[in-house]
Amino acid sequence: MYSPKIKPELVKQLYRLKHSNENKTPMTRMVNEAVELYLQTQKGGDENGHNKTNHRTIIGNNRSA
Repeated sequence: MYSPKIKPELVKQLYRLKHSNENKTPMTRMVNEAVELYLQTQKGGDENGHNKTNHRTIIGNNRSA
C-alpha cells in the first residue's frame, strides 16, 4: 500500500488544528477529508458524476463523522 510522506510543517499544523477544536478530530480524519474534497473538486463530483453539496465542508469541524 502506498503511504506518501506528508511535509513535517503540514503535520505540525494538523497537530495544532487537532488540539484547537473541542472534538479533537483525529489527524487522519482531517487528511482523509482534505483529500476527498480535493478529489471532488478535480473530478467535479463523486465517482458517479454527481456533485455532493452536503459533504464535509469544514475540515476538522465535522461532528457527525
